[in-house]
Amino acid sequence: MKEYIKAQSKTNEIIVGNTVNADELDRFSKSDFRWADNRKKSFQHRPVKKGEIYQFEFGKNFIPEMSYEHRGLVIGVKQKLLYVLPIFSYDPHKHTDVYHPVDFPTSKSDKFLLKSSEFSFISHDSVLKLNDIRTVSINRILYQQSGRINPSSDTYREIESLVLRKYFPSFLYDYENNKKALDSLYNQLASLTEEKNSLETEVERLKSEIDSLHKKLASAANT
Repeated sequence: MKEYIKAQSKTNEIIVGNTVNADELDRFSKSDFRWADNRKKSFQHRPVKKGEIYQFEFGKNFIPEMSYEHRGLVIGVKQKLLYVLPIFSYDPHKHTDVYHPVDFPTSKSDKFLLKSSEFSFISHDSVLKLNDIRTVSINRILYQQSGRINPSSDTYREIESLVLRKYFPSFLYDYENNKKALDSLYNQLASLTEEKNSLETEVERLKSEIDSLHKKLASAANT
């Protein structure tokens, strides 16, 4: 109880001191209420799939972590835990460096631009935060957004690849090198198999010619 009163006093102190604006006060108040109201509830029973977009309650976090209520793209599901990339509104004046496969293909930014002209489920340009993957409970879902990025699409595959490149560069480097080596071995195997089949065909042809010669020799010997 002592620590709770201490925490509440500190919160009241920053509110009275006007270091928290009205919008953030409203958002973290909702966040606290949702946590208190839902922390003991059973897990939601809903099928969640990769590529789907939900409205999440991310809770209170430190800058530059995503906080409060935001959309998120699900890129992994492990029982009741979801792996999510946060989505937030794009501001070209604030977000001067973003990645887009067509408009900004050379950018190394951690922000992936989702253009409303390319995705019907967003009403305005948004940004996918590639470097802030979150592991969240399924109970952080507030509701499902319309639309989905198909996991088999080029866009989704590129998003996954960029996330791997940012979080696990050494793993991805080894994986890509191993894949190249494996592809090379498969090509060699295919080439050797083709040569083997060609040789077997030639052997069968030669056997046929030899049999034919044996028959001619036998016929000549009997005349």
